[in-house]
Amino acid sequence: MNMKYTFPEKGKSKKEILSLANKVKELNQDYTSGRVFGSMCSNPIDIARDIHKMFVEANLGNPGLCRGIEKLQGEIQRAVGDLINAPPDCEMLTTGGGTEGNILALWQARKEMGKGKVILPMSAHFSFLKACDLLDMEPVFLPMDDNYLPDLGELEDMIDDSIAAVVGIAGTTELGLIEPIKEMAEIIGDIHFHVDAAFGGLVIPFLKDLGYDLPNFDFEIEGVDSITIDPHKMGLSTIPLGLYYSRKRFPVSVESPYLSGEGQRTLRGTRTSASIPAFWATINHLGKEGYRKIIARCMENTRYLVDSMEVIGLDPIVEPVMNIASFHHHRPPDVVREMELKGWNISRTVNPNGLRFVIMPHVDTAAIDEMIHELSKVI
Repeated sequence: MNMKYTFPEKGKSKKEILSLANKVKELNQDYTSGRVFGSMCSNPIDIARDIHKMFVEANLGNPGLCRGIEKLQGEIQRAVGDLINAPPDCEMLTTGGGTEGNILALWQARKEMGKGKVILPMSAHFSFLKACDLLDMEPVFLPMDDNYLPDLGELEDMIDDSIAAVVGIAGTTELGLIEPIKEMAEIIGDIHFHVDAAFGGLVIPFLKDLGYDLPNFDFEIEGVDSITIDPHKMGLSTIPLGLYYSRKRFPVSVESPYLSGEGQRTLRGTRTSASIPAFWATINHLGKEGYRKIIARCMENTRYLVDSMEVIGLDPIVEPVMNIASFHHHRPPDVVREMELKGWNISRTVNPNGLRFVIMPHVDTAAIDEMIHELSKVI
C-alpha cells in the first residue's frame, strides 16, 4: 500500500536530508561501478563538476544576467566549430541535448522549405519521431543496405518536391556507424540536410587525429546544413548540454521585453546553464591531447570486448567504428532483463536484433571480464 506523501509542515535538518538523499542515490546505478554498458553518458571529469556548482543558479533564459556564460558559450562555439569545420558565420545554439537539437533542425527545415516530409534513415534516434509529431511533419523511412547503412539508391528514388529535410547519422545509436554523409548530400541537393552527431561529433574528430580512416560528416561537406552534438556524452561534461550548429542564421530569438538581453533564444525559456561553463572547463582542461588519450583507451577496450565476446560465441553485427559494439543474439530483451537482475546495465538493438555495449571511459577491462562472466551464464 502506497503511503500518501504530503508537503512537509516543518523542515528537516541538513544532516537528515543528506542521509535521505544518500539512500535514494543508492537506488541509482553508478558509473563508477563499471557495470553500466548501456549508456552513452559517463562521469563528468572533476573540474566539470566543480565549475558546474559555481554556476548552478545560471539561467540563459534571462541572457542579460549571464554575460559571462555568453562569453564562454562563444568560446565553445569556436572550439567545437574548429573540430567540425564550421564556417565563421555559422550559428550555434546551446540546447538540452540531441533531442532538442533534432527538433530545432526539423523546425528550421519546415520554415525554410515550407514542406512537411522528412526522410529518416532506419537508424534514426527516436527523438525524430517526437519532432515530427510536435511539428506535424511526416516521417518517411529510408531502408538500410546489407551493411546497415542508408540505401543510396532508395534515397535517390525518394527525393521529390514534398521533402523538407533529410537526416543522416554520425554515430548511430545501435551500431555506432557513420552514414555516407557526403554521398547523401550529393543526392539530396538543396533540401535541408541535418546530421545527428550527438554521439559521434566528439568522437570522430579525435579518432581521425589518431589515424582512423573515417568518412567526413561535418561542414566540410557543402550540403550539410545543420549538426547536433552532445558534450554530455563523449564530451564528458555535465548534463544537460547539446550544441546545435546551423550553416544559416535561424531566427529563433523572440522579443522578451521583461527580461534583460536582446531576446530569448532556443526552444526553452528558463534553462539550466551551468553545463556551459562546465564544458568550457572540460575542453580547456583536457585539450585535444586529453580527449585523444581517453578515446584511444575506449577503442582499445572496445577491441578487447569484441575479442572476449568471440570466446563465448557472440559475433559482432559489424566491426565497431567507434566505442559502440553490438552482437547478434536471438533474444536480447530476455538477456537485458536477466543481466539487470544481476546488477548489470546492458542494452539491445532492434535493427537487427542484438546486444549492445557502449564502452565509455568508466568501463575498463576488469569490468568487461566480470560482465562477460555473468553474461555467459544467461545467453
